[in-house]
Amino acid sequence: MTGNQVEPATTPYRDWTGTSAAEDSKIAASGSLSELAGVDGTDSTIVAVDMWATSHGAEPDWNVSVFVVDRARGDVRKYEEMMEQGIDPGSLPVRQIDLPSVSLEDVVKCMHHIHFQLKNPSLDGMHIVEHTTYPPQD
Repeated sequence: MTGNQVEPATTPYRDWTGTSAAEDSKIAASGSLSELAGVDGTDSTIVAVDMWATSHGAEPDWNVSVFVVDRARGDVRKYEEMMEQGIDPGSLPVRQIDLPSVSLEDVVKCMHHIHFQLKNPSLDGMHIVEHTTYPPQD
């Protein structure tokens, strides 16, 4: 995949679209995304993670990749320095590392919080007027 632009997440039919956010865990026992990917944080930084799966009712077949900036190549040490040099984050030269033995659960274990939100793409905003649980809980 050398020279390809990293594209936003998509599916053939865009029934659900959305956003996501995550926060690294600060507990050493939970592991880290860098450890899962074999990335040494000294000269490299993970700048993106891509996760997708196929299922159709079966056990999900997860595909996880990380995108890594090799800071040592351009002697770029910090994000702020990259911005000062006028490097657009959307066009950083990154290395894609596929993680065939990593699942969504493995990635979630590395996080303190992780949040995915998918909604019908025709909706802009939503206002909750009722909040229930299914099945009902005692």
